[in-house]
Amino acid sequence: MIYLEVSTSCKTVRNTGIQRITRKLFQELRARVPVTPISWNILGRRFQRLTAGELATLEAPFHDGPRVSARPELRGENPLSEAYRLFFRHCLSLEKELRPEDVFLMPDVYRDARTRIFPDLIAKIRGRSLAIFHDAAALQLPALAERSRRGFRNYIESLAAFDLVICVSNSSHEHLQILWGQYGVIPTETVVERWPVEVSVAERRSATKSSRALIVCVGSFEERKNHLALLRGAAALWRRGLSFELCLIGRSAGFGRKVVREIGRLQSEGWPVRWLKHVDDETLHRAYLDCRFTVYPSLAEGFGLPIMESLWHGKPCVCGGNGALGEAARGGGCLIVDQTSDDSLADGINALLLDQPLYLRLCQEARGRQFRSWSDYTDKLLAYVQPPRVSSVAVSI
Repeated sequence: MIYLEVSTSCKTVRNTGIQRITRKLFQELRARVPVTPISWNILGRRFQRLTAGELATLEAPFHDGPRVSARPELRGENPLSEAYRLFFRHCLSLEKELRPEDVFLMPDVYRDARTRIFPDLIAKIRGRSLAIFHDAAALQLPALAERSRRGFRNYIESLAAFDLVICVSNSSHEHLQILWGQYGVIPTETVVERWPVEVSVAERRSATKSSRALIVCVGSFEERKNHLALLRGAAALWRRGLSFELCLIGRSAGFGRKVVREIGRLQSEGWPVRWLKHVDDETLHRAYLDCRFTVYPSLAEGFGLPIMESLWHGKPCVCGGNGALGEAARGGGCLIVDQTSDDSLADGINALLLDQPLYLRLCQEARGRQFRSWSDYTDKLLAYVQPPRVSSVAVSI
């Protein structure tokens, strides 16, 4: 039995990269082996089994229709909802529940009490424990609040308690090892397994031409995602007379208020910029198909899923070439720029709008990219989480 921690993917329709990956991981695993999805109650500091509604959200977050929202998590990850879950739902004890042949799999980031509880918990459970490490890219921001920095450190240190940590890129693996060294942590076993990229809502299309000069940027409004630099670069091009539309897709929280204000300011000046907020997979897929190319101005990533999805759709991407961004870009289809520079981002956009031979070459490179399948990834994951004897197709919910 695999006990899969799905807290942020079952309580709300939040649909950022980690949630989308976790939901797909659940679908792939349960088609092959027994899986029990579990969620963490922040108030009770206990695990709980999922309700029918939470399971439905995990399986299809928009099962009751699209919900356009800037903060989709507020409907299910608030203290009142957690208190209701705590008092009206049975809690699960992994120390008693897990058998020696079972596995505890943590695919998400956590920075709450779990950073203190997990090391002791993992020492007590009889089964094997695995965590998937995405990134601690926010630690590279010099202005990161000290409280957040401490939370990330606690998270990084607690990962060493797992039997195995699966890193999503060579860059994230290298960063994790550096951080463990800085914090004086004794490392646990680690491997690198890059995420697969298969968009399930429709077949991959080879057509890449778009009559619209539409540029799409996908990513939550966080400081390291660097949306303000993109907006400044776009505004400079509009003022120079270049004609194109800019569409931003993603949730907003905290720092995102600055991005939202800048979008509003540009709209008030009459510039063609839109914010679709948090969207479902079908809307995201359609945006990739409709755009001419994408821009991903993020300063640092653990994987760079929007880059890979853009390329999967045959659309070039303007992005940085550092760390995991470079790993995603090196296979072709990307125009690498200095994303820390407004002017460099503007030059990249300008080039893909006006240099047709360059644009067509990058489209061809994008179409030629090979992407890892979910079948291959799941095969490899099962080799880590359980012995080769796993062949059951039973499902336990």
